[in-house]
Amino acid sequence: MPTDMPVPTDTATPAPTDSPSDTPAPTDTAASGPLSAQDSAFVLAAGYGGNFEVAAGSLAKARGYSAGVRDFGAKMISDHNRAGTKLSILAKSLGTSTPDLPDSAQQNIINAWSRLEGLLFDCAYVPAEYLDHLGAVALFENEAAHGDNPDLVRFARETLPTLQEHKRMITSALSALDCNG
Repeated sequence: MPTDMPVPTDTATPAPTDSPSDTPAPTDTAASGPLSAQDSAFVLAAGYGGNFEVAAGSLAKARGYSAGVRDFGAKMISDHNRAGTKLSILAKSLGTSTPDLPDSAQQNIINAWSRLEGLLFDCAYVPAEYLDHLGAVALFENEAAHGDNPDLVRFARETLPTLQEHKRMITSALSALDCNG
């Protein structure tokens, strides 16, 4: 994925959570005023990115060549839907909202990938997912370290281990990928 595009991250279109304990318990920060520019940008980037990961994961699950890519796609759907639900609930409690879809550049990528399958799909998807997860981890690390809203900082910190696991998984898939054959 070109570096001038927004970096997908760890949230998605809301889906039901497994249990009420999966939902973050926001503190009473909505009354303290609007979100800072840092926090607003995080919510937007995380929302768009998660939506992208769910859409791309659906394609990977259906069109991937290797079982590892198909399994990774299924994990993206599950994990990013869960994080997206948490972020959506949190954002609403803070007086804002998350996007419902990937951004237009991400949608263009989804459209291009939807015309691929098998090894061609894997050779487009895996390197892009590697770059996306590098960016996602950086986005969440930045919010965890420099965010202004304590609830968003906590969300970023709690989500980071999952994103780091995704990064490890896609790094492994990238090292196993052979697009020269």
